[in-house]
Amino acid sequence: MENSSEISFEIRKSFLNFFKKNSHKEISSSSLIPKDDPSLLFTNAGMVQFKNWFTGDEKPKYQDVVTIQKCLRVGGKHNDLDNVGFTPRHHTFFEMLGNFSFGGYFKEQAIDLAWKLLIKEFSMDKNRLIITVYNDDEFSYNIWKKISGFSDSQILKISTEDNFWSMGESGPCGPCSEIFFDNGDGLSGGLPGSNNQDGERYVEIWNLVFMEYEKINGQLKKLPTQCVDTGMGLERITSLLSNKTNNFETDLFEYIFSEIERLAGIKKNNDNITSFRIISDHIRAINFLLSEGMLPSNEGRGYVLRRIIRRALLHSYKIAPRSLILHKLVGSVIKKYSKVYYELEKTNLFIEKNLKNEEEKFFDTLDAGIKLLNKEIRKVKGNDFSADLAFKLYDTYGFPVDMTESILSEKKMRLDMTEYNKIVEKSRLLHKKTWVGSGEVKIDKVFLEMKGQLNSTKFLGYDFAKTTSTLKKIIYNGQFKNSAKTGLKDLILVFDSTPFYAESGGQVGDSGKLLNLKNKEICKITDTKKIDGDIFLHFVKKIEISLKVGSKYILAIDESRRDKIRNNHSATHLLHESLRQVVGRHVSQSGSLVNDGKLRFDYTSNKQLTEKQIFSIENLVNNSIRSNLKTAINLMPVKDAIESGAIALFGEKYPEKVRVVSMSNETPSDIISSKELCGGTHVRSTGEIGSFKILGDFSISSGVRRVEAITGEEVQIFFNKKLKLLNEIKDFMKASDENLKDKIVNLREDYSKLKKSTNQQKSIFSNEKIIQMKDLDIYYDNLKCLPKELKNNSDAIKDKFKSGIIVLVSNDKKKVSVVVSLTKDLIKNYDSIEILKRVTSFLGGTGGGGRRDMAQGGAPYSDKVSDLKNFLTKLFDV
Repeated sequence: MENSSEISFEIRKSFLNFFKKNSHKEISSSSLIPKDDPSLLFTNAGMVQFKNWFTGDEKPKYQDVVTIQKCLRVGGKHNDLDNVGFTPRHHTFFEMLGNFSFGGYFKEQAIDLAWKLLIKEFSMDKNRLIITVYNDDEFSYNIWKKISGFSDSQILKISTEDNFWSMGESGPCGPCSEIFFDNGDGLSGGLPGSNNQDGERYVEIWNLVFMEYEKINGQLKKLPTQCVDTGMGLERITSLLSNKTNNFETDLFEYIFSEIERLAGIKKNNDNITSFRIISDHIRAINFLLSEGMLPSNEGRGYVLRRIIRRALLHSYKIAPRSLILHKLVGSVIKKYSKVYYELEKTNLFIEKNLKNEEEKFFDTLDAGIKLLNKEIRKVKGNDFSADLAFKLYDTYGFPVDMTESILSEKKMRLDMTEYNKIVEKSRLLHKKTWVGSGEVKIDKVFLEMKGQLNSTKFLGYDFAKTTSTLKKIIYNGQFKNSAKTGLKDLILVFDSTPFYAESGGQVGDSGKLLNLKNKEICKITDTKKIDGDIFLHFVKKIEISLKVGSKYILAIDESRRDKIRNNHSATHLLHESLRQVVGRHVSQSGSLVNDGKLRFDYTSNKQLTEKQIFSIENLVNNSIRSNLKTAINLMPVKDAIESGAIALFGEKYPEKVRVVSMSNETPSDIISSKELCGGTHVRSTGEIGSFKILGDFSISSGVRRVEAITGEEVQIFFNKKLKLLNEIKDFMKASDENLKDKIVNLREDYSKLKKSTNQQKSIFSNEKIIQMKDLDIYYDNLKCLPKELKNNSDAIKDKFKSGIIVLVSNDKKKVSVVVSLTKDLIKNYDSIEILKRVTSFLGGTGGGGRRDMAQGGAPYSDKVSDLKNFLTKLFDV
């Protein structure tokens, strides 16, 4: 194998084939996000997806199993993040090769199979192997001696927890036997169990765990069945079979090194090798996390992903400052792994786009960090810079501490790295406490018990709206009941078959009725859900007729509601494809909700839809609806489905055969062709949807937006309400269809002018405009405003002018307008109309009219307006 550039691929294939020949069932990798396991943040071992099989909470589907599991170790007990790049074997993402047995075989056969694979299949030199067993496990010790012929020097008894494996603070566990490979005395390090066992000479390559116990609150409880759980890291075995002592010198990483060199324009060397290794490790983890639809954020798993990305970007910055190279590595990683994980190819654009966004944000934070650093440097008295602030720059802004040190050094300042490292360690321990679990609710024990007793519910709802079925379980207050009396409330019913769709894939569960065989209604079924194992749960508020397990009943769905749900679900598929066409092929579904009232579709994007884009999307969907495309449903192997172009949900683990829903168009580009893996109910042809209307596009989290839309009757109701409102506005405005817009525009312009005038009035008063006479003050101003605004301006001035006569004018090249007004205390002694006549006469006009306290008039335009102030002074100089 050592001459093969694809040795890792051959190892995977050989491992799987060996165990399949030995009667093992191959199970595909589960998601990196554990399902129904609140104790884990990420899948960190091959046994995670089988945890309930080990504990006996679920009946195993297969007795003997072989897997290659995607794993991530970046939190909790198994946190390798800080070691990555500095050792030959630590990784964030890795693949775990494993064989499992759930009561089929135990220690003897597990040891025998491991020996045959390593010695016969992989042709390893047995003289370079070291075996360890748990100190008290004499049985395993004797089996190894029998099978290998090893002396005591090659089979070591270990009394520590190194040979008693557990996946965390709780869960299945047991003694283990580890297999080590001796890399030779050219490397440092002692035998397993010795003080210097962590050296590079002896490398653990395979761990055989004999699950006998379950750890609960620190106590060991015997498992109902003896099980085997083994794990061999692909990266380590690939290194060994490539005759290397460093995992990074194998085909799993060297292609990334070449890409980094090409993109950065720099060769790897002893000074930058750590950065090369960190980037090459992290880009694999980033690819696989993003490929499951996860996005970087500030909490939970998204925070871990962002931390991995930023750690990679820091080292990218060291190699090639300000060069965006990380997202350009995505394609090479996908090409490498898509032979094994075929679904990766469909995620290429999505990963690249989102990773590039994160890169651009990172460089913005670097700029912000530099500005903050320089600002804080100016504040520092003396030469010592705060370690707390240096850590804040790193933790908040992603600003590397060595850059902080470098800038401080140039300014003859120092940073206490001992104190800084203490703060880093304190933060690491704090984060470790928060990385203990995923937050999901563990599945109820009653449902786990039921999975071991019942077959999957047979779903008949694709073809039938009403069926006769046998009642298998009644669940009341978390317990199984053989019967239920009239009037009992809040029940869950399980039948052997059902036409009721159970909530999944974003589609809500069906509602309807339960009838007896005489067609009398027993109860309303308000909702339908399902548990793992495809057992359907029918939720009932209250029964009107008694029920008995084993009896037959009629299940009838609410067909009208189902039709609306079905229409919205098919419209969601059309919406998804239209978003990909209008926004970009990187768009991916990030969640959905389909009920009888509306549809909701979450998708990956950083930009709000423009009005033009919304119009284009609606046009595409409605054209496709009017084209009445036929819906085709096909069952096919999941790999064939994805390779045929069907879209799959990121991170979803599909069965071997999947349901492919297609709405195909062969001709114009303004009609959509949609093809997705989907178990939901759909229209027979798109014309049944009726019509489609987007209600809005909203941001729900960083990088994720939500479209809400309606179809069919809801669109008609929506437009009827809009038309009613429009007609009410027309009536109010006394407008027609033709001039409504003009009237609204004019109204808005008038409002703007009025608002502007009001603002002017508020600030128009000025003490400088007051002419002070012996016994009287005159306020005079020539304003740039419309004649009709003079009165309002006069009133505004009067509010602030204590006592006097106000004379305001405005003029254009044709006319001069005049307003004269009096404060209340002068009304008895003066008359605004008389004053106005004198003013307009001076200007060449004929007077005006009004009241004693306010009058308004005008005159033809003349240059005399510039002498009006002097005229007023002489007029009242008495």
